[in-house]
Amino acid sequence: STLLLPHLYPNLAEAMSIANDEEWDDDMYSKAQDHVEYFYEDIFQELATYGEVEDLVVLDNVSDHMIGNVYCKYFKEEAAENAMKGLAHRFYGARLLQPEYTPVTDFREARCRAFHETRCARGGLCNFMHVKHIPRAVKRRLVREMYDAHPEYAPFRDRERSPRREKPEAGDEKPKRPSTPERKAMIAQWTKDL
Repeated sequence: STLLLPHLYPNLAEAMSIANDEEWDDDMYSKAQDHVEYFYEDIFQELATYGEVEDLVVLDNVSDHMIGNVYCKYFKEEAAENAMKGLAHRFYGARLLQPEYTPVTDFREARCRAFHETRCARGGLCNFMHVKHIPRAVKRRLVREMYDAHPEYAPFRDRERSPRREKPEAGDEKPKRPSTPERKAMIAQWTKDL
């Protein structure tokens, strides 16, 4: 259920400098980050038209076989099949899309831990995934938009919400949490009842 879109991300010169550990400043980083976020949003929305996207990563590696690679993991195998058929022979900008299935299913296991935690000694030529940073807020917004645009993907759509998760009405107050001695007495009573 995971697709690889090889060499899809068009790296900017600024992004290449950062990936190669060359000198860079805040303006370069900001420009590169804005570019990858815009690209991520665009690609996420397009890939979500084929099925529910579980995860999407854009690589920061600069080696020939990994530069600009994008991996998309779908929740369902049918969605990956739909994307494979729908993306074949299409273009993104001037790049021909050549989607392929990939055995990589767990991005956490495939990523470079040294790069994720601090800095990889191999730099951009590492053969483990150097995943470009996409802020969590951007990812959450895109997932919400995906479920808004495609309600059929929404998890638990056939179930009603749990009453405790509903927002309290204007006049309702939350029940007060018992004090420590009261909690200890309740726990002692539960234990005794067992």
